Amino acid sequence: MIPKRYLFASMFIAAMLMLLAVVQAPRSTREGGAVVATGAVEQTLDTFETLAECRLQDGWTPRFQGAQDPDQEQPWPYGGGFGTPWEPASAYLADQGLALNGPGGHSEVTLWRGLEWRHYRFDAPIASARLDPAKGNRLLVTLTLGQDRFETRLMEIPEGRVLWATESGPWSRFSWDGRAVLLGLRAPQPEAALLLATLPAEAERPASTLAAWDEKALPPPPRGWPTRQEQLWDDGQDLPGARLLTPWQPGARLWFPARDRLWVGGGGQWTLWTLEDGTWRREATGPGQLQAQPPLRMALDVPGRKGEPAVRKTSRPDRAEWTDVPAGAEPWPAYDPAWAWWREDLAATAWDQRWGKGTADLPPERQRQALLRAFRPEWRTARGLRASVKGWIPDGPEIALREATESAWVWVGERALLVRLQPTLRLKSVKTALKR
Repeated sequence: MIPKRYLFASMFIAAMLMLLAVVQAPRSTREGGAVVATGAVEQTLDTFETLAECRLQDGWTPRFQGAQDPDQEQPWPYGGGFGTPWEPASAYLADQGLALNGPGGHSEVTLWRGLEWRHYRFDAPIASARLDPAKGNRLLVTLTLGQDRFETRLMEIPEGRVLWATESGPWSRFSWDGRAVLLGLRAPQPEAALLLATLPAEAERPASTLAAWDEKALPPPPRGWPTRQEQLWDDGQDLPGARLLTPWQPGARLWFPARDRLWVGGGGQWTLWTLEDGTWRREATGPGQLQAQPPLRMALDVPGRKGEPAVRKTSRPDRAEWTDVPAGAEPWPAYDPAWAWWREDLAATAWDQRWGKGTADLPPERQRQALLRAFRPEWRTARGLRASVKGWIPDGPEIALREATESAWVWVGERALLVRLQPTLRLKSVKTALKR
């Protein structure tokens, strides 16, 4: 007869082996699991790992209040997309933090660093907040100080040291390469004008300049246009950096692909500005409807002569050397900053809009709806606890995908969570296309 102690030992070992198999079963053999991961990842889109969680006090929200870029038709809220520098500012700062506005005009930027939350607090509402796209060690915040009064600060992260602060307009942004900052003020005179100014993100503040519009072989500025600094109004004179005053009408747009390149389009005209010796100068200008196809190129629709179709052209973002698009090519999608152009013949958004050839090979975006399903119960609970949730997010959790960093922000009402997305083929395609 087998002694009981051997039976108990055998049963204990068998139980431990079974427990080990259960723990390791969902993992692939390359990760030390017990079976090969052959099932589709999409079948597991009901659970998401929470990387960080920020519990919000009542009245605090990760949204800007009426903030609006000059070429953004609708104010926030905005659901977020790839998290790329050519998109409008989002309250969700890449995969590192979020900007919060609270009661009493208070606000803060909350960053997840070193497995802990770091808080950068302000005594004014946030109108715009961005992390630099290159290293994530610079924070650009524009604060609302009063009626039509704003201040922009460039801060060092994680120390929180203010590198510089200046009165500004209601928005600010980094260049696509993260090496410079763009500020803007609407001009009181002339009315249809926008004063833009650039400052380097790393170097010392340069001397203030103003574009003179005196380039040879290019049209002169509009009659009475300010081309000397003393001709600017008081706030315009106080705005530091390399400045240019550009015509600005409804529907106009601007793009800042590099610290020394700036595209402005509107009113059927486009201009490429180049920063030379600390002063903005016109590189080229011409007729047509300009739009960006980031990060690859700029695109242009030039109206044809009477009875002739429009001509489409493309150029690199750093120069105006246009190449004609074949007449039979598929029409481009309507411009929206959320579009990312992965190839010259393929573009997509984080909402699974797609255009061009090869779209059938692009895996579908499934995780946004899966996140809504997974976190809807928590949203219902928060809605029952706090009346403000019904006003802020009445239809369900707010989802801001950050596919390039394999993460997403989920706001359920009382908490904002940073979660890890499932490693789908879609994420791999996005990372490869955006080279992040």
